[in-house]
Amino acid sequence: MKPIYFPFTYVSRPEVAALRACFKQTVVYQPSRFNLPAEMQTWAESGLIDIRVPVFGDENKLEAILKDFRGWANFHQKGALDFLKAWDGKIPFFDETLASQIRADIRKRSGSAQAPPKEFDDIFSARLFLHIAQEFDLQSNTLNRDLLSIETMEQDLFKSLHGEDEAPGLHTVGKELPHADDPGLYMPVQRLKAWTKLMQQDRETSGVFITTSRFIFDELIDKLPRAELVVGLDSIPMHASRDESIEKWQDSLLASLNMLLSSTWPVSTDGLFAAPAQNGYDMCVSIKLYIVAGEIPHDVFARCAAGNSLQAGLETEAARFKNTLIGIIEL
Repeated sequence: MKPIYFPFTYVSRPEVAALRACFKQTVVYQPSRFNLPAEMQTWAESGLIDIRVPVFGDENKLEAILKDFRGWANFHQKGALDFLKAWDGKIPFFDETLASQIRADIRKRSGSAQAPPKEFDDIFSARLFLHIAQEFDLQSNTLNRDLLSIETMEQDLFKSLHGEDEAPGLHTVGKELPHADDPGLYMPVQRLKAWTKLMQQDRETSGVFITTSRFIFDELIDKLPRAELVVGLDSIPMHASRDESIEKWQDSLLASLNMLLSSTWPVSTDGLFAAPAQNGYDMCVSIKLYIVAGEIPHDVFARCAAGNSLQAGLETEAARFKNTLIGIIEL
């Protein structure tokens, strides 16, 4: 079993490093098989993340609409966020002609003169929304990196002009820039709803769900009043290369989490969780995990995100898990 990252389909370099500190590999959903950011492809090939596409089909339609979206954005000199703000919960076709054409194509391919079921529209809409949200997250991350680069140059210039080791105030801002803008602040409800549609189609789902968004995490835990803290570890070292002692700790952590998922709650967790030795590492992360006892993941996310799509892996999930674990990893 691998933890699943939520509710985003894009993960940045700092977030990958933070996830890697706690788990050997983390699942990241994708709304389709195309448009995967190049850096994420590299991380997948390196085994740092497991790219999973729960829903296939209609890639050409998605690509066509996204192409129109980019044309609209360029013409109006607007970005993904401007478009997302105008989102009304339906498939955002840019004109009724295109909408009619796509609906006709769906009917033709299904061999039916009737409109496709609402469930199909909901899932397609969720995939499209997640694609556009991913473009927004990628743009935001690129902007943050550019700002950090400018901040670093300003600091170097200040030091060269004044002969000082550090520019007062600049180094702090520069270090915070990559994490200052939590993507979960933007349309959190819509993100959770759309992401839940994908999760409910995954036949290999997990019982452990991890986010790096403090806002998303707090929103979710607020909706789960019975959730109990079971893991709270600070000073988990971030490792740039393979470390056998860290990997043994990761295996032990995942085994303990598996035990919690399959056991009738409550169970004793005394001495079950401890942070690994730092061994000279400078940068660390923290992890918190809450258990939602007596509820499987599909039910937890359906209740919190108002998701009501078909649940492809429900029977398998019910047989494997008695509880759900929701966690956050922070730098």
